[in-house]
Amino acid sequence: MDRKILGVLIGCLLMGAAAIILARPGTSARGPVYHSPLGLALSPDHKALYVADHTADRVAAVEVATGKVIADVPVPAPTGCALSPDGKTLYVACSSLDRLYEIDTATRKTRGTLGVGRHPMGVTVSADGQKVYCCNQFSDDVSVVGVNAMAEEARIAVLREPRFAALSADGKTLVVSNHLPLGSNLDDSLGGVVSVVGLDDASVTNVQLSRGATDVGQVCCSPDGRWAYVVHVLARWLVPPTQLERGWVATNALTIVDVQSKRRVNTVLLDDLDKGAANPYGVALSADGNTLYVSHSGTNEIQIIDRNKLHKLVDEWPEDSPTALEDDLTAVYRAGVRRRVPSGGTGPRDLVPGPEGVFVSNYYSGTVTRLKAPAGKIVQTIGLGTQPQADKVRRGERLFNDANICFQQWQSCATCHPYGRTDGLAWDLLNDGMGNPKNAKSMFVSDRTPPVMASGVRASMEVAVESGLKFILFHMPQQDEIAHISAYLRAMKAERSPLRGPDGALSEAAHRGKKVFESPDVGCARCHPAPLFTDLKTYDVGTRHKYDHRSDFDTPTLLEMHRTAPFLHDGSAVTMREVLVEFNKEDKHGKTSHLSEQEIDDLNEYLLSL
Repeated sequence: MDRKILGVLIGCLLMGAAAIILARPGTSARGPVYHSPLGLALSPDHKALYVADHTADRVAAVEVATGKVIADVPVPAPTGCALSPDGKTLYVACSSLDRLYEIDTATRKTRGTLGVGRHPMGVTVSADGQKVYCCNQFSDDVSVVGVNAMAEEARIAVLREPRFAALSADGKTLVVSNHLPLGSNLDDSLGGVVSVVGLDDASVTNVQLSRGATDVGQVCCSPDGRWAYVVHVLARWLVPPTQLERGWVATNALTIVDVQSKRRVNTVLLDDLDKGAANPYGVALSADGNTLYVSHSGTNEIQIIDRNKLHKLVDEWPEDSPTALEDDLTAVYRAGVRRRVPSGGTGPRDLVPGPEGVFVSNYYSGTVTRLKAPAGKIVQTIGLGTQPQADKVRRGERLFNDANICFQQWQSCATCHPYGRTDGLAWDLLNDGMGNPKNAKSMFVSDRTPPVMASGVRASMEVAVESGLKFILFHMPQQDEIAHISAYLRAMKAERSPLRGPDGALSEAAHRGKKVFESPDVGCARCHPAPLFTDLKTYDVGTRHKYDHRSDFDTPTLLEMHRTAPFLHDGSAVTMREVLVEFNKEDKHGKTSHLSEQEIDDLNEYLLSL
């Protein structure tokens, strides 16, 4: 059967399934259907706005003049979207089905779908409309799609969890933001990177961001293609989080990258001296190239930045200054670089510039607001539909991402645990003494795997939540806040490993690895029994290093290992293979020294498939 015809048939089936979900606004068999706008795309004539309404499983077409939703296109769990240059085709990433949707904007019907990598997020279209680039977060690659045949032409491997990308003006370079750093937590220079991809030869150059850069958000390019701008958290992870004042735990930043020379130019902080601008997510540039917009999902704000003043600040920063620009919380304020304004909703995410301003998707409000530059006045609020009253899980998710409950708004729970998982860094929390940093753990199934923390110092997830609010956010929590955040953490669902098939099946190698894992001669399953893959006990497995105060550590769950690197309590092992080989020479962590290379590879495949 012709591939395009097959794609249409699949698309029709998926549309039918999604239509069932959308049949009763506000409710479904799975509970309340919230409107949660993520990606945005504005038509070339500025008359239509397309909104990826993530939890409502649809793309909403909005008439800009009236602010009314005039059509729905069913798409399960849409994330990013982008229009062809002529505005006739909308490309939408479907994260739950690992597919790219092709939608006709005239008929507002799906033409077809295409399988891409695991959990697609950001979508970018070339200036000539011939290529679509789709960032696949969990398979760590970017799909290159030819639109004529609607076929994947290549996969470009990048570093870790690519979510967003931007094209240079000449279409020859793709700048990809990698969500998390990848490296050993014993490396005090560890930080995230952006991957600069030469599209002519698929070459990849990783440009190192500042030390501590994590939770890397969107990226955009200047009109001349010279510069790229990327937003991210800048964690101060090498010191104990004893004070929040002046950004001593986490700051929030924008970095300028020279696309031509493939180097970081400099980084500026978007916070104020006594008020953080937590969790930057989106960044976009006005059509004339003079104004940058940044969304801050933690503080419900938009920053409107004068790009010319920004470059003047960076260019004139003294090389012999005793303070690095990335450490100066007053630099952008003194230079008059930006204005902070409310987003008009809760949880702002994507940004798309329009005439005289910018459109903002407000995830938890279920709205899109339009702000007029330069003052940032809200001139329009677009509702996507009736928003059901938030249940405990939704309220908990919102609180988990809310920096307004933090002293001086520096960070949220999600700053160190994006999506409830890990930021890839090690933190020296004071719950087990000072001077012994531990890898930030994923909170997935933490309700079922007590005690909590690598040292097992918190008796339960609820105790850990309360302690985190008190001693990391410096907020005295109410009991309902603890209950709601705990409900959100309990409700988290596992993301299918990219090493599994679309139906969740293990590969042949993983099946072989499962036998190795369960072999009594190896002993992995003894301490990591299914289904939680932990026996909830502590052991000395020979991983103590010079900074540790103890030798025994909690046995962690092995679920979702594909997204929890680096490994071991101190984050010293970058890969799972290193855990099995380099960090287990005495066979204290399972008996692996006698295994063949093939058996190690198979065991590694199985562990990363859990």
